[in-house]
Amino acid sequence: MEAMNFNFLCSSPPAPQYRSVAVIGAGPSGLAAAGYLSSLGYQVEVYDKLPKPGGLMLFGIPSSRIPADRIDRGVRNMSKQFGVVFHQNAKICCSAPMHDEEGDHFTADVIGLRDLVTRFDAIMIATGAWKSKTLGIEGEELPGVFTSLRFLFPIRAAHYNTERVHLPEIAGKTVAVIGAGHSAVDAVAEAIRLGASTVHHLYRRTKLDAPCGTHEIDVLQELGATWHEYTTPLRILGESHVEAIEVRQFEAGPTDEHGRCVPLPDSERTVTLPVDVVITALGEISTPPFAEELGLGSVRKGDVRWLHMTAIDNVFVAGDALTGPSKIGKAIYSGLRAARSLTNWLDLHAVGRESEFKDNERINDEAYRFPGGQFRNRPQMPKRKD
Repeated sequence: MEAMNFNFLCSSPPAPQYRSVAVIGAGPSGLAAAGYLSSLGYQVEVYDKLPKPGGLMLFGIPSSRIPADRIDRGVRNMSKQFGVVFHQNAKICCSAPMHDEEGDHFTADVIGLRDLVTRFDAIMIATGAWKSKTLGIEGEELPGVFTSLRFLFPIRAAHYNTERVHLPEIAGKTVAVIGAGHSAVDAVAEAIRLGASTVHHLYRRTKLDAPCGTHEIDVLQELGATWHEYTTPLRILGESHVEAIEVRQFEAGPTDEHGRCVPLPDSERTVTLPVDVVITALGEISTPPFAEELGLGSVRKGDVRWLHMTAIDNVFVAGDALTGPSKIGKAIYSGLRAARSLTNWLDLHAVGRESEFKDNERINDEAYRFPGGQFRNRPQMPKRKD
């Protein structure tokens, strides 16, 4: 199986350019940016709080989807052939409190963003999305309630540090998983693998509406999961631990013109399911360092002088840290796009001509646009008027 080729721009190391860039985050966007920049001969150093590079590709997604060995060999190639330096277990201090995100407990070194800004020619922030969304219902704080990330992360991370990471106790228990994206699918599959006696899979719409696709749900049902559609959680019950989940359900009625069942309007009922564990898979929230100070809201809207640049001239941002959670391909594309913008800025900055770059490309729709990996609509140097 081939290694991931983060240095696809060239087959051998280029001549050094004597420019230094720090990349914060070793997920798909950060690794793509590091590969692009090191392929140009830049000295790149990557900082990440986890014990190994890969981000959620390694610590959140099963190896059956993305083999860990491919990531590892791609990273080693960047390090050995292209001189990229990786600083693991290093977190760049930010406005969020420590241990507020998954993976923070691996941190051994805390580094100030300002220190990097003064040491490097440019900074790329690609910290991803490591804080989970919550339901906001009664009982969500009870022991036995997990977000999908808090449930799945220890299962992957236990391979790297068994002292700091403890696997969730699932064997023989009844589990409810809420959601129908790939994180929910992975949580259901892991709960079954860890020996849960019963797994209820709850979704507010139908199988045909599920983001993960009907095939994934069919496979889980074959493995023994019980599928519940038109089901919305109302509250989680229990005294000192989860004991049940109360949900609102509708019965499925006839299909519409698209082949989807519609709920019967008078079929609403409240059901209480006895469960020991509840896993919510609602997605994640990005928590980049100093989001307000860097003006990331303006960057997302496209109200910037330079594509992907923050309020600090030599600090750029890419991937889920900018757009919010997205697919791997979008994160990689964003990292490449931001890295190219960074190099354009450094080129003009070196000769004091930054103002010549026109912001003729906006970023406000990047979360929804992924043009096949092609660098379409790329920023151009203005043509000379002779």
